[in-house]
Amino acid sequence: MTDPKTTPAQPIYLERINTVIDYIGAHLTEDLPLEVLAEQAAFSPFHFHRIFKMITGETLNRFVMRMRLERAALMLKSAPNMTLLDAAIACGFKSASVFSRAFKKHFGITPRTWDRSTPLKNSKNGQVLEGFPRYTVDQLADFEHNETFSVDIQQVPERRLAYVRVRAAYDWDRNLQAYNTLVDWYQRRGGDLALAQMIGMSPDDPSLVPLEKYQYDWCIVVPDDWQASDNINIRTFPACTIASITCDGDIYLVDRIWQYLFEYWLPRSPYQPDNLPAMEIFLSLPHLSGFQHWHQQCVLPIIDVYAHWTPYDFDL
Repeated sequence: MTDPKTTPAQPIYLERINTVIDYIGAHLTEDLPLEVLAEQAAFSPFHFHRIFKMITGETLNRFVMRMRLERAALMLKSAPNMTLLDAAIACGFKSASVFSRAFKKHFGITPRTWDRSTPLKNSKNGQVLEGFPRYTVDQLADFEHNETFSVDIQQVPERRLAYVRVRAAYDWDRNLQAYNTLVDWYQRRGGDLALAQMIGMSPDDPSLVPLEKYQYDWCIVVPDDWQASDNINIRTFPACTIASITCDGDIYLVDRIWQYLFEYWLPRSPYQPDNLPAMEIFLSLPHLSGFQHWHQQCVLPIIDVYAHWTPYDFDL
């Protein structure tokens, strides 16, 4: 396959992010939910947050907040007689008090004590911006990796999954309890653990979601006639095309592979993420190594970069 080291980044990724930024700038007085912004970018809501941060260096929520605040600061600077309430409402804040708290948190000074002429040094570029940023292919070129991993593209069939969800999944005791609950349930139902295909997935991006809110699902592929019971749920994961990298190492290697797949390979490929969560398909059951060595595939469902993602009937 094509060597990503010699493949240029896809300009369409930048075009879509810049389209979203233009949309944000034109709609700062409105609510800007993830689903609306992902639709503007034509990226899956599952993965839009991560793509946005990959290119801009900021989370979507932080970017929108910064743009609201810098627009309001510019308005106040340009119109000395404008009230804080008018600036707040014009930039999407519900009240002057909400605006003032956000302003002080971001700039380190309240808008009431700011003299409206001194540069606000805590903004991203050390001054109040007069326009919205634009991003170029040069930004994607910044993501250099010292390692190159082999990415396989393949079709996978529909799977019926029994799963248990872990909330606050960085709590290892919770994680282990959920894993053991699923394994015990599977064996009580007559499943052969030696032949089991275990999968892990999450609706959350661990780089964006607070640790106490991060969720992870332990899943096992089950026959079509198995039903949910004993707090074990059932879902069907649709057939799809995947990009995968095989990992055989520690958790730090797993992390480097995910970074490579999302931040380096993906924007240089002819693909975009499908509207499905990324997965870890375990080639060896994790408990066999005491959860210290990970032999697995890191899997990202993908579609053609110019295709529109499908709103699957798949609820996380």
